[in-house]
Amino acid sequence: MTLIRVYKLLFFFVFLFNQGWTQTNTPPELVAIGDQIYCPLSQINIVTDFDIIDPDDVELDILKILISEGYVEGEDVLTLVGSHPNIVATWDAVKGKLTLEGVANAPMLYTDVINAVKSVVFNSSSVAVSGEKVFTITIGPAEYLPLTGHYYEFVPDKASIWTNAKFATEAKNYYGLQGYLATILSPEEAQLTGELASGLAWIGGSEASNIGTWQWETGPEAGTVFWEGNHNGSTPNFANWMAGEPRTSPFGEHFAAITKLGNLGEWDNIPRSGSQTGGPFEVKGYVIEYGGMPNDPLVKILGETKIAVPKIDSIVEGARCGSGSVQLEAIPSAGDIHWFTSLTGGRFLGSGTVLNTPVISTTTTFYALAAPAGCFEGIRIPVVATVNEVPSVQPLVVLTNCDEDGASDGFTDFNLNEANSFIVNGNTSDFSFTYYLSYNDADNKVNAINAAPFNNNTASTVYARVESIHGCYRVSTVNLQVSTSSLPAGYMQELELCDEDRIIDGIKVFDLSQASAAFINEFPAGQNLSVRYFRNAYDAQFGQNEILPQSRYMNETPFSQVLYVRIQSDDNGACFGYGPYLRLTVHPRPEFEVEQSEIFCLNNQQPVTLFTFNAKGNYTYQWLDSSKNIISNLPTATVSMGGQYTVIGTSNNGCESFPITITVNESASAIITNDDVTVESLSNNNTITINPDNLGIGDYEFSLDHSSGPYQSTPVFTNVSAGNHIVYTKDINGCGVSEFEVFIMGFPRFFTPNGDGYNDTWNIIGLSTEFSGNSSVSIYDRYGNLIKQLNPWGAGWDGLRKGRELMATDYWFVAQLIENSGTTKIVRGHFSLIR
Repeated sequence: MTLIRVYKLLFFFVFLFNQGWTQTNTPPELVAIGDQIYCPLSQINIVTDFDIIDPDDVELDILKILISEGYVEGEDVLTLVGSHPNIVATWDAVKGKLTLEGVANAPMLYTDVINAVKSVVFNSSSVAVSGEKVFTITIGPAEYLPLTGHYYEFVPDKASIWTNAKFATEAKNYYGLQGYLATILSPEEAQLTGELASGLAWIGGSEASNIGTWQWETGPEAGTVFWEGNHNGSTPNFANWMAGEPRTSPFGEHFAAITKLGNLGEWDNIPRSGSQTGGPFEVKGYVIEYGGMPNDPLVKILGETKIAVPKIDSIVEGARCGSGSVQLEAIPSAGDIHWFTSLTGGRFLGSGTVLNTPVISTTTTFYALAAPAGCFEGIRIPVVATVNEVPSVQPLVVLTNCDEDGASDGFTDFNLNEANSFIVNGNTSDFSFTYYLSYNDADNKVNAINAAPFNNNTASTVYARVESIHGCYRVSTVNLQVSTSSLPAGYMQELELCDEDRIIDGIKVFDLSQASAAFINEFPAGQNLSVRYFRNAYDAQFGQNEILPQSRYMNETPFSQVLYVRIQSDDNGACFGYGPYLRLTVHPRPEFEVEQSEIFCLNNQQPVTLFTFNAKGNYTYQWLDSSKNIISNLPTATVSMGGQYTVIGTSNNGCESFPITITVNESASAIITNDDVTVESLSNNNTITINPDNLGIGDYEFSLDHSSGPYQSTPVFTNVSAGNHIVYTKDINGCGVSEFEVFIMGFPRFFTPNGDGYNDTWNIIGLSTEFSGNSSVSIYDRYGNLIKQLNPWGAGWDGLRKGRELMATDYWFVAQLIENSGTTKIVRGHFSLIR
């Protein structure tokens, strides 16, 4: 009995039971069977069996088959094959949907529909098809959305208002499922409902009950808020408003509708009745959603099947050492595993989860395909069979060490690892080396011995197991021999360097290889010897911790260090002697001092002697001028001009000091002329100002009337009294003091003609010889009357007029000063007579 027949019997008994209670139309039940595996580039029926169970109907209007999961547009196709004269099949490549309808929209008999579904095949044009393809079969006009499991339908109704649409949808059912204005909770729902609507279409959202808060008013989501605010608001869930919506409007735009003005499936907010005048704002109908209501019956109006392309869930790659067969494994999700020699085409090697490869000598990639039995199309997965190289070794090597352990008995300690490079002829970093007393122990990797120290008194032959990182190995025999040293006692080579660093620490970088030729020359030619360097005798004996690179060794003991030298054969490692044979010596750089600067006075032309002092050794010297000419080979140098001079000291070991540069600066005493001095006199603040720019090349400071100072750096003197003064200019570098006489003209602010010998007369003072004897001074009273006319070089006015004392008051004067050149200078002022 088939599974479909079992379904029919069960449904028949349920139908008889229900007939005793109700006469309502029973929704049909779809039974789809056929989960299968798919061979790429082939056709496969989407079901292995199909039936429609319906006790009270025998026909339907439409059936849809949707590739609801895994659909690839342009590759996947559903096709109705065979002869079905009463059915028209339409393929929608965008949605991945095949629709079956009656000819001329006539109803289709269930029997015809069942036969047609059984004849629908799937095929993909891609050999790389993968994953699962799910086929959803539904009946009726509503569109099914796998994401929600609900059905959606657009109802044209231009005259509807939102509330009427809400009532109309709630009066509808779809095979018993309660209808309601659609509530859209995801981009997938927005996409589907946008495709269904032919224009502006009502959905179940509104802000009418609370302006500014949009919520779903219908379906199982009734009361759920999906937007807060206007167009720049926010959503706690999902919203799909058109740009600039929802907007605040005086027209009561409190209801949501799908619009065709924006992107597919976007929403607009419009008034309850929409527009009745046509155009884009005229409501074209509403979208009904079925499913999800609490009292909905359990219906089976859809069926699902799926196909899967087998894939390889896991692989196990294999490896071996050297040529041979390698075992590979691949586990499929379904179907069989087929093995090939290349990604496409190639030789078929057989089927099964395990492959024992043909004999291979290099790493080879094989390819596994998971597919149904007999299917050889699909994606092949590379599985690598690795052939790891077996180490190439010398089967027999001889390791020789010097018998310098204090007893010349032919026995000494070896570092067996010194044989490593001879065993593999070069780079040892790719291998591990272990040593054993027998070949069998080495072959089985048991009872390894310490490689250092190993005394040949234990055994004169050992066995080395050379193993790669992949575990591949070979065994080599190592014979141990003992030789005696050939270098005489006390033999010593020396490398010497100067400590040229700024900090004298006795540390330098040596190129040890510079001493190697001298060591090799101690032995007969033609023996292919090498010289190796070590820090101590133990390392030299065992050939470990060699100093490398030899060209960049920095001594570890300041100024002097002795290294151990080992001379051995590059052919077999035979030791030709080792010991403390190389001394590294660092000689200090000469140190001494010089004065950092001197002064050469141009005005006296006395030579300057430069000298060194505080020398820390006996050195030879070389003095150079700025042109690199040698001016002295003594500890001192005498120079007769300014400039920069350099001295270098050299020790007996040929080590040179750092060059020390001394600057000899030229200077001179000042040369002052009248043009360099500016005098402001006959004022409330008489000043003397010296222009320092033309005095000479020295650095100068200045003093007034006192050659011994104090001196000032500022070339200005203020509040200078009237009379003769001397300005002293001193070169601060010691090249001399210059002097210059300055006259300051002035007049007393008062005089007291009382005969006490102080301030008894009044006259112009500080008049220099640049004025002629024709100069005169006229004195006036407050009324402009001429009282007295004086010679500026005379005794002055005594406060009398015609022998009579004038009263104590202020008087005015006009000085007519005639320079020797003929130029006249007029000076006016006033003073007080005090009695």
